[in-house]
Amino acid sequence: DTSRTPSRPSRNLQRQQQTTSQPHHQQQQTKTKTPRHQPPKNLSEPTKPPSNSPKNPRKPSKTTMAAEGEAEVEVPELKEVPPLTEEELEARVALFDEVFANIVTQDMKAKSIGERKENNLEDKALTYSEFDFALMNNIMTAIKTHKGPLFEKGIFLELGSGIGKACVAAALTHPFEKVVGVEILQGLSEVATASLTKYTEAQFPEEVPKPEVQLLKGDFVAEAQTLLDPLLPQVTVLLAVATFFGDKEMQALVGAARKMVDCSFVVTFSQPLPENFVVDKDRHPKQRMAAAVRKANSKPGVAPKKTEDIHVENPENDPDGFTLVHQETMAVPWSESATCYIYKKIPLDAPASEENPAEEGAEEAGAGEAE
Repeated sequence: DTSRTPSRPSRNLQRQQQTTSQPHHQQQQTKTKTPRHQPPKNLSEPTKPPSNSPKNPRKPSKTTMAAEGEAEVEVPELKEVPPLTEEELEARVALFDEVFANIVTQDMKAKSIGERKENNLEDKALTYSEFDFALMNNIMTAIKTHKGPLFEKGIFLELGSGIGKACVAAALTHPFEKVVGVEILQGLSEVATASLTKYTEAQFPEEVPKPEVQLLKGDFVAEAQTLLDPLLPQVTVLLAVATFFGDKEMQALVGAARKMVDCSFVVTFSQPLPENFVVDKDRHPKQRMAAAVRKANSKPGVAPKKTEDIHVENPENDPDGFTLVHQETMAVPWSESATCYIYKKIPLDAPASEENPAEEGAEEAGAGEAE
């Protein structure tokens, strides 16, 4: 009878058909459980420092990393660089003098003034300020001796680099990976390019590192996104002779500093960073105490609390801010003296042992350019 439903195959026959229909490699699988592998580490992420060392993303750990299926690679640990000795200074000073042998300071001032007048550039931020090797060495020594460590590699960046003296001095006083300066005036940029050629062609002693130096023509305020942003995550020292900086230049400086890594440094002359960008965990203690007392005793019918029983809120600090770690009056080429402010980017949650508040610094003696 064709209307009858075919009989169901036996269970043994079903199992046999299932077995023969499976691929050969599946039939040979064993019941042994294979270990579950962790996903490979993201090689773009910084490695965590060893547990016995302070938090410092600029000093990679010695741990090895490798993507799955690739050979493990040893990550070199960056070396801490001490201040230069008198013997090391001698060769570097000679190189600096060779690069800028024919530069006359008064000629550079005249070049700056002439271009600004010709183009109706009244912005005082463009005032020329000369730099020299001794001043840069004083800055690096202050950082390394009291506020460091400062490791090899990283980028040195100067905002308003003039003819490149500070940049070349930075390259000679520390083994940076790269040194970059940004200058807006065409006349000074042309002199900087000629000086850079001399630096590139100079014969360095074998023991003296020769970092790459780039002296860029541009506006660090208007062109920050294209000129600065690609560099900032690797910048470990940022310099600004801010004597004549206005509000827009200071805001550009703060914007750049926000994108720098922990434990990096910002160095300014004459003007400090804006107060709201400077981390101070003891800011306005009397005002905070008064506010806490008012809040604690604001409920009617409740006995006033003793001062020692009142909780005082911590001051608000910018999470991207820098801590003032050093302030010193230094002799400078553009005036008799000027105040140097050195800031360090210390995480807000860093232990107290890592904090390094600035000692009392002398008041600025004044700085300016005679025009």
